[in-house]
Amino acid sequence: MERRVVTRYNLQVPAHVETMPNSGDVQSYEWKTRDVSSSGAFLLTEGQSLENGTIIKVNLYLNSFSGSGSWVEMNGRVVRAESEGVGVCFDGQYQFVSNAPDIDM
Repeated sequence: MERRVVTRYNLQVPAHVETMPNSGDVQSYEWKTRDVSSSGAFLLTEGQSLENGTIIKVNLYLNSFSGSGSWVEMNGRVVRAESEGVGVCFDGQYQFVSNAPDIDM
């Protein structure tokens, strides 16, 4: 039985992900989304994984019709881990940022 109440979109965009541990050892990953909704996303982790409950910061690159794009930044936590990736629940807060993460796309 499907429990989601928000629409998921099949949207594959670059995702810059940083773990936010209490220890201070931030780890960064360059992944892609499989799908996105207003409350979360599924991230394709390319053989890597994060544990359930891991707090993360996610920057998604959204392209525009003009060819330029914007980064949208949000915090979330891993709620599901599978062989191909992780499901993330966002905290409901987001912001568009002009300083793009330093990644290779």
